[in-house]
Amino acid sequence: MKSLLHTGYRRGFYYVFVYAALICMLVIFLLPLLWVLGLSLKTREQIFTTPPLFLWWPTMENYFAVLSEGNFLVSFWNSFLVTTSTVLVSLFVGIPAAYAIARFRFPGRKLIFFSLLLMRMLPPIAALLPLYVMYSLIGLINTRIGLILAYTTFSLPVVVWVTRDFFKSVPRDLEEAAYMDGASRTGAFLRIALPLAKPGITTAAILSLLLAWNDFIFAAILTNNATRTSPVVLSTYAGSETGTDWGAIAASGILVLLPVIVFSLIVQRHLIPGLSSGAVNDARIP
Repeated sequence: MKSLLHTGYRRGFYYVFVYAALICMLVIFLLPLLWVLGLSLKTREQIFTTPPLFLWWPTMENYFAVLSEGNFLVSFWNSFLVTTSTVLVSLFVGIPAAYAIARFRFPGRKLIFFSLLLMRMLPPIAALLPLYVMYSLIGLINTRIGLILAYTTFSLPVVVWVTRDFFKSVPRDLEEAAYMDGASRTGAFLRIALPLAKPGITTAAILSLLLAWNDFIFAAILTNNATRTSPVVLSTYAGSETGTDWGAIAASGILVLLPVIVFSLIVQRHLIPGLSSGAVNDARIP
């Protein structure tokens, strides 16, 4: 009886410790976001109050000021178009490429796969000058298409790498059974392999979205006032004639962050299997 009580106490202490650690980690991770959210709901005087205010009447004036400016709305629309196009193009090209690498044997297969990985390992800043020179020659400077192509160059290897492992994990017997039922290679791919690889596709889409949505360097150099994206416009609130507008920075930062959070919450049930697959899938190419 005593041993059972002792075991129960140890187990209870273990659960208390685990939950306490998880709560502390949650507070640490959420504190910066909550702090920025608090700044966005304060007036300029409240932001610079010493000591900081932890209880105040929230105001939406920073959000109204940001949304009333045409530059932010235009940049937000540019970010949406560029990011959506980048994700769609990367998935449209990368998914068939990953399926071909996972299922077929052809000359140069390993070279193509590792060349894609080398493209991703290249620092983006190293490709900026060649892209700028090339875009200047072919007329893609200050265009959304140029930005989409630049982002696709770096997101495509991620899509191929992630989705290839999922296509490899799909049993060939399922596709062969579909062939016996009269399905074509394309039909088996669309009805069998593609649905089973949905976690990997979701993960690849989120990674591509984050790359395009958060980029600053390419958008700052390759665009102008009409085509620049939200991160570039957000930086204009710092160092203005009236000083750094921390309220506008915080409000615009929350607005830029919301679409990513909403999209992640929508697809989160597919995200965890996609992120954990790398721990069990073999990265070698047989």
